[in-house]
Amino acid sequence: MVDTFQKEVQCTLCPEIFEPVIEPEEGDNTYLIHCSSCVRCISVAGTNPVRVAFRDVLGLKGEALALAFQSVLAPCSCGGEFNHDAGKRCPKCLYKIEREARRANKSRDQDVDFTCPWNMAELKKSEAKFFEYIFQKVESKEENLKQLIEKFELGEMDAETYMEGLDSLRFRESTQVSVIQAWAMILGPDMAFRAAEEHGLVDRYGSRILVSIASAMEISEGKAVLATLATEIKNWDGPIERELNTFIAKIGGGF
Repeated sequence: MVDTFQKEVQCTLCPEIFEPVIEPEEGDNTYLIHCSSCVRCISVAGTNPVRVAFRDVLGLKGEALALAFQSVLAPCSCGGEFNHDAGKRCPKCLYKIEREARRANKSRDQDVDFTCPWNMAELKKSEAKFFEYIFQKVESKEENLKQLIEKFELGEMDAETYMEGLDSLRFRESTQVSVIQAWAMILGPDMAFRAAEEHGLVDRYGSRILVSIASAMEISEGKAVLATLATEIKNWDGPIERELNTFIAKIGGGF
């Protein structure tokens, strides 16, 4: 893996000089990483669990974050590597190549089977750091949603303080859940749910953490969230089972 990016890249196909995109531009939620050999690309959300975990657990940002994320992507089906400089081809040339490829084979995208987007051997190198972060949060005395609601209902805080606390909690827990999702993708579907149960994540976050893990499995395994939950629900009873049933009924139309 290279340890830096060229700030200005000379396109190998035309005189254009371009700057690699390494994060979503202002006003955008995603950005693209192209294969260095063909025109396939991966759309990366700013909220991608692995990206968030690298940022908040490992403290990476900017170029270092982009390089780390790039290093854990699996090779393209063509054998090339996904790279932020797109194999030194500028966006205009990539657009032209992709347009011609679509004309030549309109069913190309439909024929591609799902493949895991991650180089798991590389991603697993961060497993211990993710684990440490997650369980520091589980064992910490940070206020959770249940405690916040109880304080408000007991009159220990006014409505404004409660809303401020709720906003802060949502932001804090969204990062924590993203790290859990990245960790779950490393563990895989056979271990992730049982690990969440064993280590008290369901007690802390409720059934929504199971939904979040199922979403992570969709990213890494390609199995639909509802199909995963329909299997996982058999391992639960009581309030968790009822909540999962409600989610599946509302989202899946009685899946």
